[in-house]
Amino acid sequence: MSKKRKKPVCPALFALLAAVSLLCFSAWGFYEKVEGVVAVVNDEVITLTDLRIAKAFGLWDSDEKRGEGSLFPLVLENIINQKLVNQFTGGDVNIDDIEIDGFMAEVKERWQDHGFEERLNDFGIGLTDLRNYCAEYLSYKKIVSDRFSRSVVVSLREIEEYYNQVYVPEQKANQEPVKQMVDMLPEIESAVKEKATSIQVEEWISSLRNKAEIQNRIDKYLDFLNGRGK
Repeated sequence: MSKKRKKPVCPALFALLAAVSLLCFSAWGFYEKVEGVVAVVNDEVITLTDLRIAKAFGLWDSDEKRGEGSLFPLVLENIINQKLVNQFTGGDVNIDDIEIDGFMAEVKERWQDHGFEERLNDFGIGLTDLRNYCAEYLSYKKIVSDRFSRSVVVSLREIEEYYNQVYVPEQKANQEPVKQMVDMLPEIESAVKEKATSIQVEEWISSLRNKAEIQNRIDKYLDFLNGRGK
């Protein structure tokens, strides 16, 4: 009895499997090369385009401390903070369409005389895409505000220290009149509260970073960003 011969595997099938394997293996590298992955936060990707859009439309905390040189590293750190806050606590806040639309209107008005439409066209995005970026930034800001704005209590001693150590020296240095502390209470209380809140927020976000997996790759793209970034 002759043995039954096995059918040879079609070479085309081998080629197909190899192609699929190669595609799966290289997809991430190809995506990174074409789009540019500047950071990964707990498996969530931040691309060059994400970074440039956030900077171009002011969707980051521009009042943070600035060093010399490119702003892109600072903007990226702020986006990473946004991702962390939304990832860990995003379910605790509700942002309705009215809030998002209102914030979108503010963004559009702010940049209307500074090439708003041109910026959208440069990035190849529409208002719906920009709305998604705005919603993420707004969610981050609201979470931070809800968590800390009402929890910071300012003491009279802190107000007195700020008045004597900050306000009075600044007024004298600028050769401007020094008002009585009682007349400056609202402004001083607000300034002290803002500083205390900022410290608490930094400590909280630092704790989130300690629990997260973060890859920051911006050094690979700084030359490109400084040459083409908005």
